[in-house]
Amino acid sequence: MNRRQRKKKSKAQQITIILGCKVAARAEEYEKMRKSIDYQLRAGSVILLPAYLHVEAIIQQNGSRRIEIKQESEAGA
Repeated sequence: MNRRQRKKKSKAQQITIILGCKVAARAEEYEKMRKSIDYQLRAGSVILLPAYLHVEAIIQQNGSRRIEIKQESEAGA
């Protein structure tokens, strides 16, 4: 009964995306943007950014999945 148990390692790899915004927005709007991007990451490997957002940097751990980032204007073409 007193066996040692191993901790389960999280299989989810961390991805940090730093975004820049061309317009000023309220805190609630930034929160909505963050939730939208989080949802897109959970749903698949493609993120569609609005025209006023741009990617400053992407920081990935070794072995994390590849993600594709598209601007809103690119998706329509």
